[in-house]
Amino acid sequence: MVMTALRDGASGGILKYFLLGLLVMATGGLVFMDIGGFFRGGITSSDAAKIGSNVIPIQQFDRTVRTTLSRLGMSPTQAYQLGYIKELLNGEIRASLIQQKAADTGIQVSTQQVAANIKKLIAPMTQPGQSPQDVLAQILRAQGMSEDQLTASIRREISVNMLGNAVQSGFLKTSETMTHDLAAYENEQRSVDYILFKDADLKEIEEPADEQLLKLYESTKEAYAIPETRKSKLIIIKMAALKDSLEISDEEIKDVYERNISSYSQPETRKIEQVILSDVDQAKEIAQKIEAGASLKDATKEVTGNITDYIPATSVEKSALLEELQKPVFTAKEGALIGPVESGLGYHVAVLKAITAPHTTSLETAKKDIRTELTETRLLDAQYDLAASLDDYLAAGQPIETIKEDLSVEIKDLPITNQFGIGQDGKSAFTEEFGDNAQNMITTLFELGEGEASPVTELTDGRMAALIVESITEKSYKPFENQKEALKKRWINDSRRVQNKMRTLEILTAAQSDGTSIKDLAKAKGRTLSSAKDLKRTSEIEQPLTKAALGQIFEAKQNELFALDLDDGAAIMVVTNTTIPEKLKDEELKAAQNTLLQEMQNEAYTLYINNLREKYGVRVNEKLLQTVYAPQDGQ
Repeated sequence: MVMTALRDGASGGILKYFLLGLLVMATGGLVFMDIGGFFRGGITSSDAAKIGSNVIPIQQFDRTVRTTLSRLGMSPTQAYQLGYIKELLNGEIRASLIQQKAADTGIQVSTQQVAANIKKLIAPMTQPGQSPQDVLAQILRAQGMSEDQLTASIRREISVNMLGNAVQSGFLKTSETMTHDLAAYENEQRSVDYILFKDADLKEIEEPADEQLLKLYESTKEAYAIPETRKSKLIIIKMAALKDSLEISDEEIKDVYERNISSYSQPETRKIEQVILSDVDQAKEIAQKIEAGASLKDATKEVTGNITDYIPATSVEKSALLEELQKPVFTAKEGALIGPVESGLGYHVAVLKAITAPHTTSLETAKKDIRTELTETRLLDAQYDLAASLDDYLAAGQPIETIKEDLSVEIKDLPITNQFGIGQDGKSAFTEEFGDNAQNMITTLFELGEGEASPVTELTDGRMAALIVESITEKSYKPFENQKEALKKRWINDSRRVQNKMRTLEILTAAQSDGTSIKDLAKAKGRTLSSAKDLKRTSEIEQPLTKAALGQIFEAKQNELFALDLDDGAAIMVVTNTTIPEKLKDEELKAAQNTLLQEMQNEAYTLYINNLREKYGVRVNEKLLQTVYAPQDGQ
């Protein structure tokens, strides 16, 4: 009854959007509800975190997670394992802390500021022929947000940035001494000599027994896992077929037109340009210049020195004007000078540019728009009804063949995929079908059991569809017997590397004990003595040396032997020369200054956030995060 009443409400118009919104939310992470349990400290079982007087509901946080991860092609489980979920939550916590502090400080963001930011946001994305409203609608659909959510997000971002910038602005200068020292540190140069001991030089490595290989296999078994895969179908509502089935008669169009005739009737409008001034003498002078033949804009600039108070020509209805202007404007003739007229805003001088008589749009003219509107409303009705029917069929477990026969739907076989979105060909399985929303669809798929279907939802491309799981292939492991050769090769390589490292350390210890120079050591061991000159901490280093080796090189003492690991072996090395520049280039000093300034500002911001955490208090619902995002048993 309630659903019927809703569907019949408002002539089947706006409430349809509400109902379809509920369908969208059904698979948008809004399945978490507080069952009445409460954790100590005021954080409920459905809140991801509590920050002062604010909470972050898991529904809200989950939308942020899935929107962010869809752009990265990462699943929530992967993100949790990598610690990215906690980083996202920390970002939300920081924003909430700053937002509360901004409110306590009295910082308010006006609607005009928000509108200006939205306009700036969509400007680069607006193509010729597109309206800003269309672009905004596309952005909202892509982000899965409502206009209110976007507005709230931008308002929050502005207030957070204002306070954050204020905190960091206290560090706009750096010490010249610190800048010079940092630049010298970053541009320090070192030269080294080294002897390379390759792993491959060790030829005789004892082969492992099967028992040893089995232990290695068991200890690294996940490396040989074959992830669970799922075969599924996508059931899509045929929108084109729905649209073709709709019929809008001329009688219906006429009825809508007559019932809404006031919407098609336009009162008289007048197009005026004007200037509003606080000085009556200036207003009179401008009027005189207009009478002498000058334009209002030129007269305003000549008298006031600018056109700040000039308002270009705009069409207005009588009721939209100030009371003092209504009679003068709507009794004047086209081209007439009006004013000066005094109002609460000041002194108005206006020129009447054009008069548009009252008129009513004819039925013939309005017919196309009415037909389009009725078609969209009927289509939405039909779309909702079909979506509801499809949900009922799926909930009842009806066979695919029955659904296809009874309903106007298209059924597509989807590629077999694992939970990471990888198909049997090793490529992304769902990207071609779902684009940036692929990971969300995979997450939905892996929340279903075999034979289960998702609720009908609206995809980011506007299609209405549901997923159904045909079959599940459980996670398995590559057999030990099939991996023995690979395990054997790995065992031998690992043993060779360990033995080479131990041999290198023994040689180093003996050389250090005897005081042997690196040249004599190379000669004694029959090895080539190699060198690398003028290395910096940021150098692009050549093989066999590695980026990781640079850290050890710049920590080592000059003229003292040391060992380091390389990709294909180990090396014994010595720093032969260290140069710390006294004279630095301007660009080097500038780079150091920017680095130092950024680090100081980041440190100040971090300290400020930590202070706010203590002031407002922060509690994170780790148990809920684990329940929602951590891998489940068997995954």
